[in-house]
Amino acid sequence: MSLIRRKIRISAKQVAEILGCAENTVHNRGAGTHTLTRIRNGRRQIRFLLDEVTALAEMQENNSAVTGPNKKQEENGHQRSLTL
Repeated sequence: MSLIRRKIRISAKQVAEILGCAENTVHNRGAGTHTLTRIRNGRRQIRFLLDEVTALAEMQENNSAVTGPNKKQEENGHQRSLTL
């Protein structure tokens, strides 16, 4: 038994589900995914490390909680609704 933990690889589709964006956005390195390590399995298949993706999702969640709604939305009379 090895003491080294193997890093879990996930597909671009799974990354998109975790981050809440389109798979094509992940492939084009949008929505902050440019910082993620890309692992190529063959010519077409791209995988990402689960640890990095969850860290990115937590960071984006914390940033959105700190910044709050956009000022442009408030100026135009639009406000975000909060449901509990």
